[in-house]
Amino acid sequence: MSMNDDEIVNAAGLNGEKVRMKDKELVISKIKKIKEAGSNKLQIITDFDRTVSKHHDNGKPTLSSYCVFEQIPTLPSEFTEGAQNLYNRFRVIEDDPNMSIADKIPYMEEWWSLNEKLFIGLPYEPEKIAQAVVDSGVKLRNHAEECFKILNEKGIPVLVFSAGLGHVVTAILKHYDILYDNVKVISNFFKVVDGTIVEFEGQPMNVYNKNQHAIENCDYFKALSEKTNVLVMGDSLGDSNMAEGVPEGGTILKIGFLSVHIDDYLPQYLDLFDIVLLDDQTMDVFKGILKVVLKSYAIEESNSLLRRIGKRDRLEQGSPNFLVHRPHRDLLNPAGRIDTSFLRTMVCGGKKKQSCSIYDTSVVQ
Repeated sequence: MSMNDDEIVNAAGLNGEKVRMKDKELVISKIKKIKEAGSNKLQIITDFDRTVSKHHDNGKPTLSSYCVFEQIPTLPSEFTEGAQNLYNRFRVIEDDPNMSIADKIPYMEEWWSLNEKLFIGLPYEPEKIAQAVVDSGVKLRNHAEECFKILNEKGIPVLVFSAGLGHVVTAILKHYDILYDNVKVISNFFKVVDGTIVEFEGQPMNVYNKNQHAIENCDYFKALSEKTNVLVMGDSLGDSNMAEGVPEGGTILKIGFLSVHIDDYLPQYLDLFDIVLLDDQTMDVFKGILKVVLKSYAIEESNSLLRRIGKRDRLEQGSPNFLVHRPHRDLLNPAGRIDTSFLRTMVCGGKKKQSCSIYDTSVVQ
């Protein structure tokens, strides 16, 4: 289905009060290119903490994967107090809108180095991590589960690229039943020997060196060499570089979530992200873009219309009134919109709506 610019903006939710774009026409152009190329060319790269998860829920900050781990009640006080002291010292630097990324990087590296030492020697107890996820009450953005389900059904690869704790991130994904086969997590994972954490696997990842890790994990991107179109999501300026390992030649659309220091950070976010969402704790825009690029907009619109003009009954296949609706160009008028009069005739035979019987299939085909 061909969509004009206004229809794309409306379907993707780009006219919302929390949406900012430096170049609206460029955003629309990118969405069109990704849509035209099809789902076989698409992959998703997303941060996790405060991107897949909420930044806050009902005014209460959502815990990061590190903070979730700290909810384990049997952790020694030396660890919890040490971790909190490091957080108090370095978090204000990470959030400082007046410092450049280059100036922040040495502090982030120092934070990680000191933090890693706290973990060495701790027991690795996955069942306690799973319980900490439950106890923490960490919340995903509204419609995150639905988006992951759609991406799995369409076979679109999802890379969760997290500077958090990999074992906790995977535990949260499992808790919400969205660690599908199409989802890969690249993060800071424990190296465990005889049930004890001895170090972290590979080089440490922080919020500002994901571009380096993207290049180092080029084997992942090489395996997806034909999927050169990317939807990127993150809440940190460093997240804008997560697609650097993707082969050139495709279209990359970047969505940034900005929830703190909005006025101070907005110009920088608009320089690095195509779309910036201001204190938006949902996946509504991402879901809307998926709806457009996966060519399900026509399906959803027509199914909605079917439900309005017809009685929604699930009938046994073979029934004389059985109909499985599929998108069909005959449903569209010259303007590209669904022809309601034709649809009413096709489905209901021109009868009143109480006479209609419709078998309603999934919105996303």
